[in-house]
Amino acid sequence: MREKVNQVGYKEEQYHVRESYDSSMSEKRLDLNDLLKRAKDQEKNDKRLNLLIYAGALSVIVVFVLILSI
Repeated sequence: MREKVNQVGYKEEQYHVRESYDSSMSEKRLDLNDLLKRAKDQEKNDKRLNLLIYAGALSVIVVFVLILSI
């Protein structure tokens, strides 16, 4: 039984299982503040895009009305 315990420890040392697992977990960790900032930035970009779309549609309508009135 003691041989199996030693063998597991040896495999961890040989293949660096713990080191790669710990480093990958710390790199993939999400920061809530970063996610909130991204959401706010995305919302700002969406508002700007919507404003551009509304302004474009309004300008097309104005041009169309001007052409019909002549």
